[in-house]
Amino acid sequence: MTKGTIGMNAGAIWNLMADGNTKMSFEALKVETALSDADLWSAIGWLARENKIEILDNDGSCLEFCPGTNFYY
Repeated sequence: MTKGTIGMNAGAIWNLMADGNTKMSFEALKVETALSDADLWSAIGWLARENKIEILDNDGSCLEFCPGTNFYY
């Protein structure tokens, strides 16, 4: 796994979520992208660091991800 691969995977997830502008679970993202757990978590971390996704914790039952807001300083 390289930074380039993680960035490409992050872009694929971002495009998928931005097109639908909806919340998705980890499992749904995994099915839609066909990424391994490690690749998916790496891409989610990339997007979270860039404030491109929000991570929602539903009372500890499952995590959901939705498009976030970019902040530029």
